[in-house]
Amino acid sequence: MTEELKIFAAENKDRENWNDFVIKNYPPIGAFMASWEWGEFQKNLGRDMKRYLVTINGKLAGVFTLVKCRLPLGQSYGYAPRGPVLDNNLFDTDEKKWEFLKQLADWVKINLPEFFFIRLEPPWEKKIILKNSSWAYPDYYIQPKYNLAINLERSETEILAQFHSSTRSNVKKAERKDVTAEVKMEMSAGDWDHFFDMAQDTVSRNAGKKIYPDRSYFETVAQTIPCLDSKNDGGTSLLFFCGWHNGQPAALNLVLFFGDTATYLFGASYTKDLASKVTTYLHWQAVKEAKKRGYKYYDLGGIDEKLWPSLTTFKRRFGGKEFEYIGNLDLILRPFVYQAYNWARKIKH
Repeated sequence: MTEELKIFAAENKDRENWNDFVIKNYPPIGAFMASWEWGEFQKNLGRDMKRYLVTINGKLAGVFTLVKCRLPLGQSYGYAPRGPVLDNNLFDTDEKKWEFLKQLADWVKINLPEFFFIRLEPPWEKKIILKNSSWAYPDYYIQPKYNLAINLERSETEILAQFHSSTRSNVKKAERKDVTAEVKMEMSAGDWDHFFDMAQDTVSRNAGKKIYPDRSYFETVAQTIPCLDSKNDGGTSLLFFCGWHNGQPAALNLVLFFGDTATYLFGASYTKDLASKVTTYLHWQAVKEAKKRGYKYYDLGGIDEKLWPSLTTFKRRFGGKEFEYIGNLDLILRPFVYQAYNWARKIKH
């Protein structure tokens, strides 16, 4: 099998097959970052991005997007967000996955000499044994290692019943406090202004920690990912959930849809409106909207007790199932530079 494995650049004509392959072979949580549209988003941000196909005997066996991450002194590394995605049937054992990694390393050394390492995020549930020093699992990760998702293949009553009693109470409390929600397919300039005001307020109550990308990131998401009024089978779409308290903007969530999953991407709120429980109410509205559209999961996003203790507790009170991935897997091409990079990163963080 490995002798006939080939890796080559994808073309625009591969778009439909790409997304179908990801939906079929990626676990439901986090798959949108491996979608064709998310690659377009990376490109529209001005990042150097390329897509690659993996074939065996001419049959599609894997896909991954590689983003060039530039560093000082002319150094750069490659980052494959939530990838590579491999055919689950063809790569169903640790040995087969290791054979793929060996062939990938050989290909990278020949075709991508500008990188001093390649960072992968394979959607594997457990780590495989690495049989040489060219590969390593770093002790940190870029995307959340843990996510929490709600199964939507039950009635609304059953979903609500799995919420913590305080979360169920907060949904009802929001309704009593004149909280309403609006699902938008387009953001006005005023909506964006409110969102970034909310984001600044949210940062302030989180000790000033930088938890949001800059404005261009959000505007590029909205320009790249379409907003649709029904399920986009095989594609990615976006919706905006706007929360109102006493008739005034109070909170706003961005929710992205891909495959069988609706994913909470970002949210922000005004501190003065938190007592109205508008943030809980918006998630409940997103759950109902995703279920109505035929999605199977609502992904509340990353959780981490050490990094985000309060947010993790808030999300866990919605019930749901926790998903864990292996995190990053690095292919080290220039060991001295890689060691220096990790040393500098530890000092910075």
